[in-house]
Amino acid sequence: MIPGLLGFLVGAVLFGLTYQQVFPQISTIANLGNVVIPGLWNLNPYLSVLVFSMMALILFYLIDRAGLQRKDKDENKDQENKD
Repeated sequence: MIPGLLGFLVGAVLFGLTYQQVFPQISTIANLGNVVIPGLWNLNPYLSVLVFSMMALILFYLIDRAGLQRKDKDENKDQENKD
């Protein structure tokens, strides 16, 4: 936990120190204005919603099939007590 906190603080300090030099250069390159994904890719908005919904459902299915979902705290305590 301590290394993560230190990394967070170091990253915040570096961001604060380099913001004035880095941000103007990045904003000139990446300033696309008010853009949404369907407009950027020239897609129908409903098609993009459908595609992202299907991607999410497939991801949830794969997580369920692989058994990667988080265990309940009560189940973890029961398993520790059995050992």
